[in-house]
Amino acid sequence: MADLQGEVRLSQALRVPVIDLGPWRDGDPAAFAPTVEALRAASESIGFYYLENHGVPQALVDGAFEQAERFHALPLERKMACAMTRSGPGYLPLGGQVQRTSVYGKSEHRDRSASFYIRNEFPADHPDRLAGRPWVSDNRWPGGLPGFREACLAYLSAIQSLGYALLPLQAAALDMPRDYFTSHDAFKPASPTLRLLHYPPRDPALEGQFGIGPHTDYGYCTILAQARVPGLEILSRDGEWIPAGAPDGLLLVNNSDMLRMWSNDRFRSAPHRVINHSGGERYSIPVFFGVRPDVKLECLPSCTGPGNPPRHAPLSYADHMREIRQQKIGRAHV
Repeated sequence: MADLQGEVRLSQALRVPVIDLGPWRDGDPAAFAPTVEALRAASESIGFYYLENHGVPQALVDGAFEQAERFHALPLERKMACAMTRSGPGYLPLGGQVQRTSVYGKSEHRDRSASFYIRNEFPADHPDRLAGRPWVSDNRWPGGLPGFREACLAYLSAIQSLGYALLPLQAAALDMPRDYFTSHDAFKPASPTLRLLHYPPRDPALEGQFGIGPHTDYGYCTILAQARVPGLEILSRDGEWIPAGAPDGLLLVNNSDMLRMWSNDRFRSAPHRVINHSGGERYSIPVFFGVRPDVKLECLPSCTGPGNPPRHAPLSYADHMREIRQQKIGRAHV
């Protein structure tokens, strides 16, 4: 549970719960229930929460931010040499996306952000690669950046481990056995993606321009090392855009669409947006902790019953992606 310091942060206008994982991570059996309750309350209300004492070394976080700045400082032609494709991750240039039909706020211009996507790597002899599994793809690494690949993969691995560690808490918060998610095929393996984001200063002449327009994430959950420069805003249930600050040492987690549907809309997938008002450069390094794309998710037994039928048909992440593309809806994670 958030301690007094966390409550002070909340009262100072973060307005996003702070969950201290320290006692639970240290093995205190009495810490599990209050930590689960804090996660449940945050997930059913705003849909976002900060984590402190999460176990991800600050050196890895700082290193990932450093690599984001190094990459985005490269000349455009070098970044475009590793441009993303329909089948694999890579570079998405400035203005490469727009939230076309968002119901949370209209994007008048293409998003003012650029991204570099990185996924888990699989050796040539890995069984999943040999079997042609849909979660296996090749990263497109830029040349001339020594240490870049190693630092990015180390950060992705650490956040992935945290994602797996959250699964028992999330399962219990949904009144399921604590090993339900960890033993589910959807996480054998999980499908995480690191996104190195760069938001240049906003063009004041372009009214209605966003760094990333209003949207919900469409995976399972997102774990974000908040940018040092503010800009992220969360839409509350009351329709108010709430700034999400960047307290030192905390990670920000939000539920995404697949978890919302899996929980029969019990856990909120909150709309959010990014506007860089700072006048300077802004960087952000979210990891989209995703489910295996070929596993259909059926409504959790604890989230349905008499008078509360399933609201969503069984759906895989791949199915969800196809529906999004057919609707031509711009989203924040590609």
